[in-house]
Amino acid sequence: MRAEPIILIVFLFAAGTSFAQTDQQKKAEEEELKKSYLYQWTDDKGVVHITDGLGKVPEKYRDKAVKLESPKRDESGQGEQRTYEQVTPADEEGREEDRKAEWQQRMKEARKRLADAERRYQELDQKRTEALGKWGGAASGHLEGRVEAERIEREMNQVRQNINDARNEVEVVIPEAARKAGVPPGWLRE
Repeated sequence: MRAEPIILIVFLFAAGTSFAQTDQQKKAEEEELKKSYLYQWTDDKGVVHITDGLGKVPEKYRDKAVKLESPKRDESGQGEQRTYEQVTPADEEGREEDRKAEWQQRMKEARKRLADAERRYQELDQKRTEALGKWGGAASGHLEGRVEAERIEREMNQVRQNINDARNEVEVVIPEAARKAGVPPGWLRE
């Protein structure tokens, strides 16, 4: 009979310890939830916004939102300072610069393809004009000039398509992809 009260005491002690741990865990979780973080973000117009939750930041700006540290208490632990410190690591800024460089490189390459295609078109146009000058018309008997001019015109059509594709990439495709990725428009102009 003595074993029953001891088992009961051990059970109650274990339950009380478990309850105390659960209570402490709940308090710790509540404290964590009470910690509020502010997020700072800049919209397309350059307006800086600060909000108290990442969910309140529009989706297209979330990847660029900066988490701000909670207000710091003064040394006495009493009051709060109203200054906030950015918690962004230095490599986050480096990553932003890398992203900017990638988009600028992409635009630079597309502009170079456009310029190269336009230059090639000019060269072909000049060659075609020279070939037609050699031809001298149907009565001249120099059919080679006309055949050469027609071959050049076919190549010019292909180059014209390359120009249109490159221009579309510079004016539409890259800017639209950048907009969807939340890239500031100024990155593509530099």
